[in-house]
Amino acid sequence: MPASYSLAPEIDGGVATCSGAFGCVEAVAGSVLALLLWAGLTTGLLFAPRANVRAAVSALEEEIATVVTEHDALSAFTTRVEKLPTAGPTTTVGAGGVGVVGAGSHSAGMAKLKEAYRDTVMAVDHYERDYNEPFADNFANEFGEGVAGAVLANERLSPQVKRAVLASAAESRTQRQQYRETLERERERLRSAGDALDRAATRSAELDGDRLRRRPFTELRDRYERLESERCALQSALETRQQELHEGVTFGWQRRDAESVYRYLYRDIDATYPVLADGARVLDRFDDVEHRLTTALTAKV
Repeated sequence: MPASYSLAPEIDGGVATCSGAFGCVEAVAGSVLALLLWAGLTTGLLFAPRANVRAAVSALEEEIATVVTEHDALSAFTTRVEKLPTAGPTTTVGAGGVGVVGAGSHSAGMAKLKEAYRDTVMAVDHYERDYNEPFADNFANEFGEGVAGAVLANERLSPQVKRAVLASAAESRTQRQQYRETLERERERLRSAGDALDRAATRSAELDGDRLRRRPFTELRDRYERLESERCALQSALETRQQELHEGVTFGWQRRDAESVYRYLYRDIDATYPVLADGARVLDRFDDVEHRLTTALTAKV
């Protein structure tokens, strides 16, 4: 964006609309506010040290809400399946007193199971956005090919298939719970890192100032030393975050590749690694302040 010494168009327009005593006061007041905003944007006064972190926390909040919704849907599905009767072989007495083995009378159980799945797991608000697949595919992806094959191949719900479906549903709920815990841990880490970035940015701003060359040498030296101390603390925090990324992401007892997880979680924001991205921006601010302090100190020598 090219530098310009002219006022922003919004400010020029506000001044031009000044007409009458009260109207002029209104226009000037609005122009002053616009000028302050414009100056802040062009000089970096509106610096947001945790912009990416804040966006990442919002993304995690949305993902957590999605996971909770799916966990609740699986619980509702489980409750309905537990109440379904099963169809097993029954023995009747035929002509001549010979036992005949036939199908049980509860033949609608499998249809009810499929209906329950569609009414719960496939009925969540985000289903089309995140899955958008037919029953057979989603059931297999959720519970495995073996359980899905048994459900799709049989018209009657046997006790064995019912137990297998309930066991798979319980495992799916456990996975959702572990995923939620992982997301919540990441959210707390982000919040803690964001607080550290805010503190670092505030300290760098406090150690900066106008007309630094007019300040005493000892004060400038003290500011420089404190700036370096704050920089070291921030770099240490960023190195800790980097180490966490190298260690991967834990889901229950499993550890996953951090890069693929973060690319998924933060796919809609500007940075795959929000803490490191914001940290680099804050360190750039430290560099700017260091340059000004060094220039002021050099002028004293």
